[in-house]
Amino acid sequence: MRKILILHSSDNVAVCLSEIIKGEIIEQDGKKFSALESIPRGHKIAIANIDLNEGIIKYGERMGHATSRINAGSHVHVHNVLGDRLASSDS
Repeated sequence: MRKILILHSSDNVAVCLSEIIKGEIIEQDGKKFSALESIPRGHKIAIANIDLNEGIIKYGERMGHATSRINAGSHVHVHNVLGDRLASSDS
């Protein structure tokens, strides 16, 4: 059963199709890594290491940047990502 959905070949994050449990091994689409924390269904998981300020790529497009280093298998969410629209907002 597929656990994650990688939407584009250049993505560094994937969508969790079901809850991922900490320690679970994900082996899919040529990727293999261990979940570093539990991640809810519908949230994003890093499928590669992402450095501080590196782009978060989903659908083959940059959607934001990492506000800290994100290791493969980590939850990618508001605690470690700043959306590009928010970062460039004049408000």
